[in-house]
Amino acid sequence: MPESGYARTDLACESPSRGVEEYEKDGVRVSVLTVTRENEAETGRAPGTYVTVDSSDLSLLDDGKVEALTAVLSSELRRMTERVTGQKIGKKTKVLVCGLGNRFITPDALGPQTADKVTVTRHVVGTGGVFDALGCSSVSAIQPGVLGQTGIEASDMIRGTAEKTHPDVIVAVDALAARSCARLTKTFQLSDAGIAPGSGIGNRRTAISEKVLGIPVIALGVPTVVDSSTLVYDALAEAGISEIGDALRNVLENGKKFFVSPKDSDVLIRELSGILAAAIDRTFGADFS
Repeated sequence: MPESGYARTDLACESPSRGVEEYEKDGVRVSVLTVTRENEAETGRAPGTYVTVDSSDLSLLDDGKVEALTAVLSSELRRMTERVTGQKIGKKTKVLVCGLGNRFITPDALGPQTADKVTVTRHVVGTGGVFDALGCSSVSAIQPGVLGQTGIEASDMIRGTAEKTHPDVIVAVDALAARSCARLTKTFQLSDAGIAPGSGIGNRRTAISEKVLGIPVIALGVPTVVDSSTLVYDALAEAGISEIGDALRNVLENGKKFFVSPKDSDVLIRELSGILAAAIDRTFGADFS
């Protein structure tokens, strides 16, 4: 069955690609895909580096495994931040964390909940307190909401904030869409290619990227939904059905209006946001665990 608009995903690891570097660190699987102008069409991704960190079900992770996962995410975030900024992370580093999404829709609340839990330090660094003693970076956080709530594009809010805070890097956290249910809430993706909020559910907004904002952007996300048309499309492919008649096409088109998320999304989003916030804190020096 040929690829089509029914097979949608925000995950680079689910796109056709070659030359993926894979390795394991502290029992956590990591894969790195570099997209260039030469393989941009093949992958369907904007040029940049895409790092995928795979996890097991959160319910199966003990404290040691959560610690290992957090450490790997922090290590990859640190490596990507230092590469895109061209400087070592330290007390002079300025970071703007953006929690994208709608906090009132559970599967889309990952960004806002992560921003809630990040330790912000911009207002206290330079005052001679504990954060200075620890060498913490200057971290600020915003939750721009979604266009339907504010009437303002998230990218415009971020641009305005960045003009006042002058960050060296923007870390944009958002919920993603996956093609496979097996990846829901188990796959973490970091990318220096930025992000277009809502693209996974067919509601693409203005991109949040270095090209648009003039500041390096690292997108950090976890898939929390799969659209039902993608589920049906993949089921047809597995069943060996290669011809899509009008009846099946209607089913697929209607499926674009509905999204599937885990039944315990509220618990999972709460746990995932805690892991992401801990990884960000550890990266920029405010980890008190």
